[in-house]
Amino acid sequence: MALATQARWRAIFQAAINASAKVNGVVAPRISVVKQKTQEVAAWLTKAEQDRLLESYADHVRPIALVLCFQGLRSAEALRLDWKHVDFSRRSIFVAKSKSGRQRSVPMHPRVFDALREIWIACGRPSVGPVFLNRWGRPYTDTAEKKEGGNPITKAHRTACKRAGIVGFTPHSWRHHWASWMVMTGCDLVTLMRLGGWSSPAMVQRYAAVSADHMADAIRRLT
Repeated sequence: MALATQARWRAIFQAAINASAKVNGVVAPRISVVKQKTQEVAAWLTKAEQDRLLESYADHVRPIALVLCFQGLRSAEALRLDWKHVDFSRRSIFVAKSKSGRQRSVPMHPRVFDALREIWIACGRPSVGPVFLNRWGRPYTDTAEKKEGGNPITKAHRTACKRAGIVGFTPHSWRHHWASWMVMTGCDLVTLMRLGGWSSPAMVQRYAAVSADHMADAIRRLT
Protein backbone atom coordinates (compact mmCIF):
# COMPACT_ATOMS: atom_id res chain seq x y z
CA MET A 1 0.00 0.00 0.00
CA ALA A 2 1.32 3.44 -0.94
CA LEU A 3 2.51 5.67 1.90
CA ALA A 4 -0.05 8.34 0.98
CA THR A 5 -2.85 5.76 1.23
CA GLN A 6 -1.54 4.53 4.57
CA ALA A 7 -1.44 8.09 5.88
CA ARG A 8 -5.02 8.71 4.74
CA TRP A 9 -6.35 5.57 6.46
CA ARG A 10 -4.35 6.38 9.57
CA ALA A 11 -6.05 9.80 9.74
CA ILE A 12 -9.51 8.21 9.38
CA PHE A 13 -8.85 5.62 12.11
CA GLN A 14 -7.39 8.25 14.42
CA ALA A 15 -10.45 10.47 13.96
CA ALA A 16 -12.74 7.52 14.80
CA ILE A 17 -10.70 6.69 17.90
CA ASN A 18 -10.73 10.33 19.03
CA ALA A 19 -14.54 10.52 18.66
CA SER A 20 -15.07 7.27 20.58
CA ALA A 21 -12.70 8.32 23.35
CA LYS A 22 -14.51 11.63 23.75
CA VAL A 23 -17.89 9.89 24.11
CA ASN A 24 -16.50 7.50 26.72
CA GLY A 25 -14.51 10.14 28.58
CA VAL A 26 -11.12 8.49 28.12
CA VAL A 27 -7.83 9.58 26.65
CA ALA A 28 -7.56 8.58 22.98
CA PRO A 29 -4.55 6.41 22.12
CA ARG A 30 -2.37 7.68 19.29
CA ILE A 31 -1.66 5.66 16.16
CA SER A 32 1.92 5.89 14.90
CA VAL A 33 2.38 8.53 12.22
CA VAL A 34 3.13 7.24 8.71
CA LYS A 35 6.47 8.68 7.67
CA GLN A 36 6.38 10.00 4.12
CA LYS A 37 9.43 9.82 1.91
CA THR A 38 11.01 13.15 1.08
CA GLN A 39 10.63 13.83 -2.63
CA GLU A 40 13.83 14.26 -4.59
CA VAL A 41 14.60 17.76 -5.77
CA ALA A 42 14.56 18.23 -9.53
CA ALA A 43 18.12 19.26 -10.48
CA TRP A 44 18.91 20.67 -13.89
CA LEU A 45 21.69 22.47 -15.70
CA THR A 46 21.62 25.39 -18.09
CA LYS A 47 22.26 24.49 -21.71
CA ALA A 48 25.76 25.97 -21.46
CA GLU A 49 26.53 23.89 -18.35
CA GLN A 50 25.06 20.81 -20.01
CA ASP A 51 27.27 21.08 -23.08
CA ARG A 52 30.35 21.93 -21.01
CA LEU A 53 29.83 18.83 -18.86
CA LEU A 54 29.20 16.55 -21.83
CA GLU A 55 32.45 17.69 -23.44
CA SER A 56 34.32 17.00 -20.19
CA TYR A 57 33.68 13.25 -20.16
CA ALA A 58 36.24 10.67 -21.26
CA ASP A 59 35.61 9.53 -24.84
CA HIS A 60 34.23 6.11 -23.87
CA VAL A 61 31.84 7.61 -21.28
CA ARG A 62 30.53 10.58 -23.29
CA PRO A 63 28.05 8.49 -25.38
CA ILE A 64 26.59 7.12 -22.13
CA ALA A 65 26.19 10.66 -20.80
CA LEU A 66 24.47 11.65 -24.06
CA VAL A 67 21.92 8.86 -23.54
CA LEU A 68 21.32 9.99 -19.95
CA CYS A 69 21.03 13.63 -20.99
CA PHE A 70 18.80 13.30 -24.05
CA GLN A 71 16.86 10.07 -23.47
CA GLY A 72 16.12 10.21 -19.75
CA LEU A 73 17.26 6.64 -19.13
CA ARG A 74 18.38 5.56 -15.70
CA SER A 75 22.10 4.73 -15.54
CA ALA A 76 21.42 0.99 -15.20
CA GLU A 77 19.06 1.08 -18.20
CA ALA A 78 21.70 2.80 -20.32
CA LEU A 79 24.57 0.55 -19.25
CA ARG A 80 22.66 -2.68 -19.99
CA LEU A 81 21.56 -1.42 -23.43
CA ASP A 82 22.00 -4.09 -26.14
CA TRP A 83 22.36 -3.55 -29.87
CA LYS A 84 19.28 -5.70 -30.50
CA HIS A 85 17.28 -2.98 -28.75
CA VAL A 86 18.67 -0.11 -30.82
CA ASP A 87 16.59 0.42 -33.97
CA PHE A 88 18.33 2.83 -36.33
CA SER A 89 15.65 2.50 -39.01
CA ARG A 90 12.91 3.60 -36.62
CA ARG A 91 15.27 5.78 -34.61
CA SER A 92 14.17 4.29 -31.30
CA ILE A 93 15.61 2.63 -28.21
CA PHE A 94 13.77 -0.22 -26.51
CA VAL A 95 14.21 -0.41 -22.75
CA ALA A 96 13.70 -4.11 -22.02
CA LYS A 97 14.29 -3.95 -18.28
CA SER A 98 13.56 -1.04 -15.97
CA LYS A 99 13.26 -0.23 -12.28
CA SER A 100 9.47 0.00 -12.56
CA GLY A 101 9.26 -3.32 -14.40
CA ARG A 102 7.70 -1.62 -17.42
CA GLN A 103 9.23 -1.99 -20.87
CA ARG A 104 9.14 1.05 -23.13
CA SER A 105 10.33 2.42 -26.47
CA VAL A 106 11.89 5.87 -26.57
CA PRO A 107 12.43 7.91 -29.75
CA MET A 108 16.12 8.52 -30.33
CA HIS A 109 17.39 12.08 -30.03
CA PRO A 110 19.49 13.10 -33.08
CA ARG A 111 22.66 13.52 -31.00
CA VAL A 112 22.18 10.07 -29.49
CA PHE A 113 21.47 8.59 -32.93
CA ASP A 114 24.74 9.99 -34.30
CA ALA A 115 26.78 8.87 -31.28
CA LEU A 116 25.38 5.32 -31.24
CA ARG A 117 25.66 4.89 -34.99
CA GLU A 118 29.32 5.91 -34.86
CA ILE A 119 29.97 3.27 -32.17
CA TRP A 120 27.94 0.67 -34.09
CA ILE A 121 29.92 1.19 -37.31
CA ALA A 122 33.24 1.14 -35.44
CA CYS A 123 32.23 -2.18 -33.82
CA GLY A 124 31.43 -3.78 -37.19
CA ARG A 125 27.66 -3.18 -37.22
CA PRO A 126 26.73 -5.86 -34.62
CA SER A 127 23.15 -7.08 -34.29
CA VAL A 128 23.50 -8.11 -30.64
CA GLY A 129 25.82 -7.43 -27.74
CA PRO A 130 26.37 -4.63 -25.21
CA VAL A 131 26.39 -1.13 -26.65
CA PHE A 132 28.66 0.40 -24.03
CA LEU A 133 32.02 -0.97 -22.93
CA ASN A 134 34.36 0.28 -20.22
CA ARG A 135 37.88 1.53 -20.86
CA TRP A 136 39.14 -2.08 -20.88
CA GLY A 137 36.66 -3.01 -23.61
CA ARG A 138 34.44 -5.07 -21.31
CA PRO A 139 30.70 -4.71 -20.53
CA TYR A 140 29.83 -2.72 -17.45
CA THR A 141 28.83 -4.70 -14.35
CA ASP A 142 25.08 -4.63 -13.78
CA THR A 143 25.26 -3.45 -10.17
CA ALA A 144 21.50 -2.80 -10.10
CA GLU A 145 20.84 -6.46 -10.87
CA LYS A 146 23.37 -7.71 -8.31
CA LYS A 147 22.20 -5.11 -5.77
CA GLU A 148 25.78 -4.45 -4.75
CA GLY A 149 28.39 -1.88 -5.60
CA GLY A 150 27.83 1.66 -6.80
CA ASN A 151 27.17 3.21 -10.18
CA PRO A 152 29.99 2.04 -12.51
CA ILE A 153 30.38 5.48 -14.09
CA THR A 154 30.41 7.51 -10.85
CA LYS A 155 34.18 8.06 -10.85
CA ALA A 156 34.25 9.13 -14.49
CA HIS A 157 31.28 11.40 -13.87
CA ARG A 158 32.95 13.08 -10.88
CA THR A 159 36.06 13.71 -12.96
CA ALA A 160 33.95 15.27 -15.72
CA CYS A 161 32.10 17.47 -13.22
CA LYS A 162 35.40 18.68 -11.77
CA ARG A 163 36.70 19.55 -15.23
CA ALA A 164 33.47 21.38 -16.10
CA GLY A 165 33.17 23.16 -12.75
CA ILE A 166 29.79 21.56 -11.99
CA VAL A 167 28.96 20.94 -8.32
CA GLY A 168 26.30 18.72 -6.73
CA PHE A 169 25.29 16.92 -9.93
CA THR A 170 25.25 13.11 -9.79
CA PRO A 171 24.81 10.63 -12.66
CA HIS A 172 21.14 10.28 -11.64
CA SER A 173 20.77 14.07 -11.84
CA TRP A 174 20.88 13.69 -15.63
CA ARG A 175 17.43 12.09 -15.40
CA HIS A 176 16.07 15.10 -13.50
CA HIS A 177 17.81 17.41 -15.98
CA TRP A 178 16.19 15.62 -18.92
CA ALA A 179 12.73 15.64 -17.34
CA SER A 180 12.99 19.30 -16.34
CA TRP A 181 13.98 20.42 -19.82
CA MET A 182 11.32 18.20 -21.40
CA VAL A 183 8.68 20.03 -19.35
CA MET A 184 10.24 23.44 -19.96
CA THR A 185 10.08 22.84 -23.72
CA GLY A 186 6.40 21.91 -23.61
CA CYS A 187 6.13 18.20 -22.79
CA ASP A 188 3.05 17.32 -20.71
CA LEU A 189 3.45 15.24 -17.55
CA VAL A 190 1.60 12.18 -18.88
CA THR A 191 3.90 11.93 -21.91
CA LEU A 192 6.90 12.55 -19.65
CA MET A 193 5.79 9.70 -17.37
CA ARG A 194 5.57 7.29 -20.31
CA LEU A 195 8.86 8.31 -21.89
CA GLY A 196 10.71 8.17 -18.58
CA GLY A 197 9.18 4.92 -17.39
CA TRP A 198 7.73 6.28 -14.16
CA SER A 199 4.96 4.13 -12.69
CA SER A 200 2.50 6.89 -11.75
CA PRO A 201 1.70 10.57 -12.47
CA ALA A 202 2.52 11.42 -8.85
CA MET A 203 6.17 10.62 -9.54
CA VAL A 204 6.47 13.39 -12.15
CA GLN A 205 4.54 16.08 -10.27
CA ARG A 206 7.83 17.54 -9.00
CA TYR A 207 8.50 18.77 -12.54
CA ALA A 208 5.29 20.82 -12.65
CA ALA A 209 6.99 23.39 -10.42
CA VAL A 210 9.91 23.59 -12.85
CA SER A 211 7.43 24.35 -15.61
CA ALA A 212 5.78 27.09 -13.53
CA ASP A 213 9.14 28.75 -12.84
CA HIS A 214 10.04 28.58 -16.52
CA MET A 215 6.75 30.19 -17.56
CA ALA A 216 7.23 32.94 -14.98
CA ASP A 217 10.66 33.69 -16.44
CA ALA A 218 9.11 33.88 -19.90
CA ILE A 219 6.51 36.38 -18.68
CA ARG A 220 9.11 38.53 -16.95
CA ARG A 221 11.04 38.80 -20.23
CA LEU A 222 8.11 40.56 -21.90
CA THR A 223 8.73 44.24 -22.60
